Amino acid sequence: MAPTATPNVDDATLVRILRWKFRREGETVVCEMGLTGHDSAYQLRIDPASDPTGATTERFDDAFAVFARHAMIEHVLIKAGWSLDGFESESLRH
Repeated sequence: MAPTATPNVDDATLVRILRWKFRREGETVVCEMGLTGHDSAYQLRIDPASDPTGATTERFDDAFAVFARHAMIEHVLIKAGWSLDGFESESLRH
């Protein structure tokens, strides 16, 4: 009988974070997308370049909505002269 694979506890606590960095004239805007701590919703975190109030976080019920919102933000940034400086994907513990 073949051994049954059991999920690694560490794997169950990992969440994938997608991160886009946009740059314009020495300023950087960071957009991060990932699941909430309980995997019940998606979050889109925007860390603006020169906003003294800091990052904002938006919550979405489904993947399509969060990707649509990110695409809209990216479109606005590109039209305003920002360029994509980098993309990262990483797994973080939550």
